[in-house]
Parts: sequence; C-alpha cells; structure tokens
Amino acid sequence: MPLIFEKAGRKMHTRSDCRICHSTNIEKYLDFGEMPLAGGFLTKEQLKEEQLFPLNVYYCKNCTASEVLDIVPREILFKQYFYMSSATKTLSEHFERFAKEIKEKYLKNKKGLVLEIGSNDGILLKPLMDLGVNALGVDPALNVVRIAEEKGCRVVKEFFTPEVAEKISKKEGQAEIITASNVFAHVDDMDELMKAIKIMLAEEGTFVIEVHYVLDLVKKMQYDTIYHEHFSYYTVKSLQRLFERYGMEIFKVERIPIHAGSIRVFSRNKRKGNKAIERQVKALLEEEKKAGLHSFNAYVEFAEKVKKQKNQLNSILSKLKKEGKKIVGYGAAGRGNTLLNYCKIGRETLDYVVDASPLRQNKFIPGMHIPIVAPEKMRESPPDYALLLAWSYFNEVMKKEQEFLKKGGKFVIPLPRPRIIGVKDLQA
Repeated sequence: MPLIFEKAGRKMHTRSDCRICHSTNIEKYLDFGEMPLAGGFLTKEQLKEEQLFPLNVYYCKNCTASEVLDIVPREILFKQYFYMSSATKTLSEHFERFAKEIKEKYLKNKKGLVLEIGSNDGILLKPLMDLGVNALGVDPALNVVRIAEEKGCRVVKEFFTPEVAEKISKKEGQAEIITASNVFAHVDDMDELMKAIKIMLAEEGTFVIEVHYVLDLVKKMQYDTIYHEHFSYYTVKSLQRLFERYGMEIFKVERIPIHAGSIRVFSRNKRKGNKAIERQVKALLEEEKKAGLHSFNAYVEFAEKVKKQKNQLNSILSKLKKEGKKIVGYGAAGRGNTLLNYCKIGRETLDYVVDASPLRQNKFIPGMHIPIVAPEKMRESPPDYALLLAWSYFNEVMKKEQEFLKKGGKFVIPLPRPRIIGVKDLQA
C-alpha cells in the first residue's frame, strides 16, 4: 500500500512499486530533500503559503525506468500550468517539422484524426491545422488551453482518461495517429493512460511519443530535469516493457535534440502483417546496455557526479560575488528551479531571473523567491554575468543575446559542465 500523508494541508502519496511494470524491486539513488513544485511560480501573496515536498529518484531493477515516487496530485500540478511550449523558437520549429512529417509520412487517410495528448498552447495542433489535418488536442491546463483555442485549435479540456477516450471516440471516431510529446514523464497512473490509448487508437494506427532519454540525462548530467512534475525517465527497454503489457510494440525510435536529448518512439498494436521493426530499436537497446543503464551501479555513479557538479557551480558563483559582480538568471523554467533549489542559489546570488513568457513574469521562483522579470530589464541594465538556466537552448540563446555578449557580458553555463562563456569563447 502507498504511504499517504499530509504536507502543509495537501495530500500526497509515495508509491511502493514501479509505475511501468509494478515491480517492487526498486532502489533510491538520488535524494534532493524537500523541494518546491518546479512549475509553481508564485505571486507575492503566495510566498508565505509555499509548500515543500520530498523529491527522490528511484531505479527499477526489473524494467530499468528511473522514477519519482513521491506523488503530488495531478490536480495541483497541472490545472494551472506555466509552461508555454511556443515561447521557445527551437520547440516551435521542431513541432512545425513534426507536423509536416505526420502529414507526409504517417497519415494514410487525409481525413484521418490526429489526436494530441497534452496539446499545451497549440504548438503542434496549429501547424497540423494549417496543413489541413483533422487534429484534436486533449489538455487539462485551462490557462494554456485558452491560448490554443485563441489560435483556432480544437481542444478537449480534460485529463486523458479511458472515460474521456470513450467520449472522444464516439464523437470523432478512433485516431489514426496519437501523439504525446513530453507527456509520458508527467503521468503517474500509466495503466489509466495506456487503457485510454488502446480505446482511442485505430487497429492499424500509430502512437508516437517524445520523452527525455535517460541515456542523455546521465551522460549530460541533466539532474535539473528531475522534479515533481516529471514522474518517469525512460530507457527504450522500459518503454518496451510498458507497451508489451498492452499488446503493443515499438517499431521505430529516433533520437532528437530537444530538451538536450530526447527520443521519439513509434509504437503500434501487435498484429499479423506489421512491417519489420527497424534496426535502430535494437541498436539503442544495445547502447543502453553498454552504457550500464540496465544496472543500478551507473545511477549510483551519476548521483555522486551530481554532488560534485553542485559544488563546482557554487564555487564559480561564490567567487564572482566576492569580486563584486552582478549576476542574474536567464530562463525561468522547471529545470532551472530544480537547479536553483538543489544548489541553494537565491537572491543573495541572483538579482532576478529573466523570462520571455508573460505567464511567468512578475512572479517569483519557487523556493528561492527570486523575482522573474521581462528580458527588457537585462538589456536596459546589463549584468556582468547571466546564469543560463535554459542551458538546453544554448545555441538559440547565444544568437539572441549577441549584443549582451559583445558588450562584455558573460554566461555561466551550469551543465553538463560548469563553465563561463564569453564572446571570445564563441569565436574560438
């Protein structure tokens, strides 16, 4: 039985089994302590009411998934959501390309339904719609759904459950293609989600997901992608186990650069007449095994490196502050919130954090309570250094902030290796 307890008036529970395969052969390898909700950007009035929750990461020795098992209810995490996919040019371009691929490569019936789970602000729905595709989204976050609807997108404002899948399939018919980009990480009850997908997916349909890839997480030291909203971190092996339980198979995997290393996984119902599974699936399974990701030791080593990286970053920032340098944060995202809170980087180090999303501006970083401002403030009064919390968009940011760099400004890059970058480093 899961442990249920109250934390500052809010119920949460801790799972005792793996959500992918239900094995109880799990072991903790990373402990962040008590942490705020990474997506819970605060108003001034909310600062005194903030709540902290334990954040630990476990490894399943049966299916090789990494998981956060301290579960904050989804109604708290996702009903108001401050992540807007379209705020990032890199992601917008990524999903525009994906929309074209869906239409040109995978959609056999021109009128076939494409269903997107977790459609956010319409970043994929809008280009699909512009291409004439019959596209429908499902998303419970009312604030971002409103933005998608203003773009003309059709969205069902619900969590994607079997009951919701039944309602949609009766009204719209089954989907030829279902997509879920960066959604599998956000779901605790994977059985509920998979049952809904089985109801909604046509017999010969294709289900496509995009998820952070554990191989990249470990190699690139991406501990900042771990927070309460991200319940699971996948290997291809763990996804295989999940789909097999529901009579499905992975037939294609692509490595993609978004979020500093993800995979796009294509799956289908197991049936006679299916085309052969592509070689890349086996190749990635072998690469995972070679990297040690199918055994616990690799994750223990990763946890030790995380502690060292924390100390190295704090040492750099402490030295700059002693020299009297002005430092700000760049990019108020969930990743940055994990990093700031784990490394205990607060207002004594960063004057403020800049972010392009209007939903986050004039709010405060959870836990550290650093004010979030529009990028104009950094341009009006340039700091000496900017801690690049959005380091996974390094190339985009460097192009965008040429003026800051040319005037002598420098970026502190926290991961995969803490270092300082100036205009001369980029020209080298």
